[in-house]
Amino acid sequence: MKVFAFHPERPEQPLLTKKSFSLALSPPRAPPLGTAHRSLLASADDENLSEKPFVLSASEQQDVRTTQALARLQQHLFDQHTFLRKDDRRRRRLPHPHLTLVPTPGDRLTRYLSTILPLRLQNYTRDSGLFRCIVDHLVQASAPLMALTAPSSALRDFLYLTSVMRKHAYGDHPMQFIELYMSSERPVRNLVFFVHGGAWGSGMPWFYRLMAAPFVCCDRPDTAVAVIGYRTYPSSPTVDEQVEDCQLAANYLLQEYPDLCQGIITVMGHSSGAHVALLMLVEQAKEWMRKRKSAAREEAAVASFNVTNFVGLSGPYDISHHFDYEASRGVEELSPMKPVCGYSREAFRRNSPHLRLQHFLVNGGNEESLIGQCMPPNMALVHGMEDDTVPFTATGEAARVLRSCGITSCDELYVARTGHQDVVVQMMVGGPTQEVVMSWIREKEEASNEGMSTKFDPTLFAPSKL
Repeated sequence: MKVFAFHPERPEQPLLTKKSFSLALSPPRAPPLGTAHRSLLASADDENLSEKPFVLSASEQQDVRTTQALARLQQHLFDQHTFLRKDDRRRRRLPHPHLTLVPTPGDRLTRYLSTILPLRLQNYTRDSGLFRCIVDHLVQASAPLMALTAPSSALRDFLYLTSVMRKHAYGDHPMQFIELYMSSERPVRNLVFFVHGGAWGSGMPWFYRLMAAPFVCCDRPDTAVAVIGYRTYPSSPTVDEQVEDCQLAANYLLQEYPDLCQGIITVMGHSSGAHVALLMLVEQAKEWMRKRKSAAREEAAVASFNVTNFVGLSGPYDISHHFDYEASRGVEELSPMKPVCGYSREAFRRNSPHLRLQHFLVNGGNEESLIGQCMPPNMALVHGMEDDTVPFTATGEAARVLRSCGITSCDELYVARTGHQDVVVQMMVGGPTQEVVMSWIREKEEASNEGMSTKFDPTLFAPSKL
C-alpha cells in the first residue's frame, strides 16, 4: 500500500492548504445517532430517510471512551456553524451538523436556494430529467473553456479521436452504447474501460472523449479506450441498473473484441462513475464466488472480463456520508443520488461498494473468505485535495476498508490544489493528475510484464473434482 502526496508546482510545499484542511475536518459528517443534529436531517416523520442503527462490533463496543470522545468532538465542530431549517417559517438559526470551515460561494448560494425553493420543485427538477438537461448543457457550454488550457493539442486530439472512434450499441436504450478508441497504426493489446460521472443523472460519452488521449494519442498507442454510455437518472431509476449497463458493456467488449480483453484491463471512473465502476467490480467478485461454490473447474475457467487495475477518480464511495455532505451544501433534494441509491440509510450503506464488499466478508462465512482476492490486484483511488464536491476524505475512508478486506495493493494518490472537475480535466488535456495516474499505470504494467503481479484466475479458486 502506498499513499502519494503530489504537489503540481512545489513538491516541498505542505499538501494541506487552508481549504483542504477545512475539508479534512468534515468527516465523518454524519451526526451521532440520537442527537438533535441528526433529527434535523432525518426527522421521525420523514419516511424517505428512515434510520436503522447498525450493530456495533465487539471492539467498537469496548472502545466506549473513543466513541464518546468522537461524539463530543463532532458536537463541538457542529456548534460552530448555523443554518436555516427549511420548514421553519420563523427562519430560526440552528446549529448546522456538518459544514466545512470555508464554504464556497456556490455552497452559500445552494444552501440559500434550498431554504426558499419548495421541496416539490427541487424534486421535480431532479425526477423530470430537467437536472440532466441543465447540467449537460452547462458542460457543453464550458467545453471550449476547457480546451483553452491546451488549445492546439486538445483540438488536434479531439479531431483525431473522433476520426478513429467506433460506436457500438450494447442495448436497446439510446443511452446504452460504447465509444471505442484505438489506433489503427499498431497492434493494441490493453484496454481502459472508462465510466463517466455526472452525479448519477447526467453526462454523455463524448464529453469525455479526450480521456482516450493519454492512451491513444501518444508515442506508444498500444491501449484501446472504451468510454461507456449508460442510462442515467431518471432513465435508470436505481444504481443497480447503471451497474447492469456497465456489466452489459463489458460482456459486449468481451464477445466482440476478445483480443482486447486478453491484455491488461484497467477500469476507471470519475466521481459517480467511480462509484458505479467499483460496484460493478464488487458484483463481479460476488458472481465469481458463486461460481466457485457451484461450478466445475472447467466452467469457472470460461473467459471473463478479468480486470487488472482499478482507478477511481474523485469517487463518493460511502453514500450515507456523501448524502450528509450534499445536505451541508443544500443540494441533497436536487441531486439524483438519493433516489438512485435507495432513499434510506440502510440502502445507502448497501449501495456503498466498499461496505458491500466488507459485508460479504463478514457475513459470508468461510466460503466467502477469498472474495477480496477476486477484486482487481491493483487499485488506486485518486483525489484532489481541494475537492469541495466530494471531499478527499472519501478516498481515505474507502481505501482503509478495502485494505481491511484483503486488497493489499490499494494506493491513495492525492493531488494538491486540485478540485473535483480539475481531476478529470487534467486527465484529458494534461496536468498533475494525468502525470501521477499514468505513472501508476505504467508501474503496474511493468510489474505485470515481469511477473510480479498477476490477474485473478478463476481456476485457482474453483472447487476441486476430488
